[in-house]
Parts: sequence; structure tokens; C-alpha cells
Amino acid sequence: MAAASSSLAPLASGENVFWKKNEAVNRGIPEAIFIDNVEALCKDKNPTEVVGGLQELHSKYQYMSSSMASQKAGLKAKLPDIESALDTVNHLIDRNSKGETEPANYTYQLSENIWSTASAPPASNVCLWLGANCMLEYTVDEAAQLLRTNEGNAQTTLKTLAEDLHYLRDQITTTEVNIARCHNFGVKLRQQQKEGGQADKPKAAAVQDKPKAPTDAGSGGTKVAGPYTWKQTKEEVEVSVRMPKDAQKADVKVTILAESLKVEHAGKVIVEGDLTGKCSPNGSTWTMTGSRVEISLEKADATVQWGELFESI
Repeated sequence: MAAASSSLAPLASGENVFWKKNEAVNRGIPEAIFIDNVEALCKDKNPTEVVGGLQELHSKYQYMSSSMASQKAGLKAKLPDIESALDTVNHLIDRNSKGETEPANYTYQLSENIWSTASAPPASNVCLWLGANCMLEYTVDEAAQLLRTNEGNAQTTLKTLAEDLHYLRDQITTTEVNIARCHNFGVKLRQQQKEGGQADKPKAAAVQDKPKAPTDAGSGGTKVAGPYTWKQTKEEVEVSVRMPKDAQKADVKVTILAESLKVEHAGKVIVEGDLTGKCSPNGSTWTMTGSRVEISLEKADATVQWGELFESI
């Protein structure tokens, strides 16, 4: 089942723009709405808030999927036991219908890899283990009817769960695509706002130059010190790191964590340190222009002004 596409022009207040009820699916699973027009959706909303709402929906889908998968696994484990018990009861019914009176020898499993034999006469009653420390006695006909009902219910439920899981995978995929598109739109929007602010106020954010303290590049003990410049706006911190001459982007590795930043070239550390403030790695990006690595760190808290880029050692 594929999630339906919906054009998201400005919607009425209170209308859910992420999911909708699907009357054709009476299983309590909301249908994810594919966001055709991200710009229209984010026109009056913060893209970060939109992504947060989508991530919440995604986590609910994941929880439902995990619960259903666990239920499906439990049923698949129980079904062979039901079928085995039904075969045994049918065997007893068959012996009774033939009027057999002599005991018969049976092989049964005591535990894993341990089997034993027993001799048992024909029986008209059997005891069925119902679980929860409960066992009841039934006639063989009643037992066969109960087991057939349980077997049919288990198979029907397994089929329904398989369909639900397939449907959920579609909704999860749709939501993940929505998250990626809204996140990318937010990054693009912030970039445009940043460029516009730089054009209007080229001196609004002062550039601070500070050489990075020597950092141990690894077990070899090589000391490297890479000069960098940085500046900040209300929402972002921009870092420009000078790389060795003729450095290629394929040889550059930038690791952005919530509280630290590390830039490497060909396995050697150029810049590394603990940030004075926290950033959002998912909203941070980097690129390479000429011989410089340009890093854009999205502040985790836009109200915090960073005094320095790195914590002093």
C-alpha cells in the first residue's frame, strides 16, 4: 500500500499535515502524507519544528512496527505447537473411530535433543496446555475443534500482521523522505538568510583568527597546528580551515559532534577541539572551496553567543 500524495497549500488551522486517517485501513495505522510543496508547508512554520514533528511521527511508526514484528514472531513460534497438538488429537480420534483398544507406542520430545518413548491406550479425553499455568481437560472432539479454531485464528492474524508491516514500511519510507526534504529545505533557507545578511551587513559578525593549539595526531606523536578563522551569527557558527596546498576533498574528513569538531587531511589532524557551545550535527554541513574547508555549525541554542570556538586547553 503506497502512501497517498497530497498537495500542501496553506492548510486550515489544526489540520494535520503529516498524516491522515485511512478509512480503507481499519487497523489504527495513520497514513503518512507525502509533502509535495515543502516551501508552502514551511512558509509560516520553522523548518526545524516541522522536522521535529515528522521525527515524532517516524518514531511512532517504528514503535508500531517493532510491536507488530514481535507479535508476528510469537505467533510463528506457537503455530507449529498448535499444528502438532492437532495432529495428535486427530490421531486419537482416528484410533477411536477404528475401535482400537490395544496400547500404541509413541516417541515424544522431553527437551531439546532429548526424546523418549511411551505406551498409551486409546483415549477419549485429552488435556490441553493453555498457558499461564493452566491446563484443561477436553474430549478429543472438543480439543480438535478448539485447536482448529486456534490454528485458523493464528494464520489469519499472521496474514494481517504481514499486511500491516508492509503498509507500515511504506509509511516509514514516506516519512523519512519528508524528513530529508524538510531538513534540506531548512539548510537551504538558512544559507539564503545568511548570504542575505552578509550582503546587507558585511561587518555584522566579526571574524576572529585564532591558531589551534598543537594537537597530537595519533600514536606517532606528530604535532600539527592548522590556522582557522571563525565567525558567528545568531543561528550558526562558520569555521574556515586552511588545508595543505593541493589538498583534495576525498582526503579530507570532518567529524562534527554536538560538543566537538575535528578536521583531518590524509589521516592527519588539522583542527580538533571541544566546542565552547553545543551544535546540532544533523543541521551542520561542510564543503571545500579551493584550499579551505568551510564548515557551517548549526547552534543547538540560538540564544547562546559563543565567546570562543574551542574550549581552552
